[in-house]
Amino acid sequence: MEEERESALVIVVDVSPSAWWRPGAPASITSAAGSLDLGGALDHLHTFLNALLLVTQKTKVGVLWLADRRSVPVPLPSLGNRALHGGGTGARGQENGGVLEDLKRSLLELYESQCVPASGEGNGGRGCDRGQPALSSAYSKSLCVLKQHLETHEEGAEGIAVTDDVDLPKFRRRRTRVLFLHASADVPSQYIQIMNASFCAQKMGTVVDTFMLGGKDSSFLQQAASITGGMYSNFFAAAVSATEGSVPKKFSLSTYLINVLLPDSETRKSLQLPRGNASTTTLKVTCFLTHKPLDVGFVCSVCLSIFNERLKTCAVCGTTFQDRRALKKKVLSRQQ
Repeated sequence: MEEERESALVIVVDVSPSAWWRPGAPASITSAAGSLDLGGALDHLHTFLNALLLVTQKTKVGVLWLADRRSVPVPLPSLGNRALHGGGTGARGQENGGVLEDLKRSLLELYESQCVPASGEGNGGRGCDRGQPALSSAYSKSLCVLKQHLETHEEGAEGIAVTDDVDLPKFRRRRTRVLFLHASADVPSQYIQIMNASFCAQKMGTVVDTFMLGGKDSSFLQQAASITGGMYSNFFAAAVSATEGSVPKKFSLSTYLINVLLPDSETRKSLQLPRGNASTTTLKVTCFLTHKPLDVGFVCSVCLSIFNERLKTCAVCGTTFQDRRALKKKVLSRQQ
């Protein structure tokens, strides 16, 4: 049997108030699907982490909160040296209350810093400074954490330097992963950053998986999964369409995560994965001006910005495009 290799997984959890707080009910946090609250999601995440650490002995784990306007790494001292960041140096222990307490403590500190006290009583005495979810920030931070792990744990790389002519992604055998537990809609202004991060993940050999916590779809994360060979799942949307608009009453998020998203990309080749959740990938690009998906677009040859119509000047970098007739005349004059 092949010896287990060092691997790493970063889980990015969307906890942004704009995705979880229902308008008119600031004291309750619910998902768009109406069947999963944030506290329940943390319990399922805790179960998934325990299963992952039990099944794999050489896997290190990191968790990032994706909030409005920022992303925050979660310190996990109870994991000891199994944590990618914020862990202790000793063995895993329960002196701090365990992983679940680490998650709750970190999330509470995040909301206390993001939600400012309000003097009015109509909003429950508390209001949240909402904004756009920082998906690109969380994506980039997760790749930085994995990059640092790869540089310090090159598997079996005695005598092989990073600068040598070696196919590192193939050499690492895709042992780094990012798992998004996402609930927010896409932010068109973050398209370039997310695509750049996806190509960076592909170069690193990192697999990007996504599970959508609500009924919304994310075209950006669909493309990220397609580029990196990962899996995109929107179970709630698929279940709603299959049951004619009603969300199934019995659903265990932790069971789905353990059975579908816990196995790595090599193990998934031997599994029969659920149909209909990962095969409907939307690969449409987004116009940089209208922020709408495009079937056909016009690309700037300098900055690679994409527009829905032909422009005389690039709205991003200011490059002036030549008229096609003038360009054709110029090319013909060079050939003569």
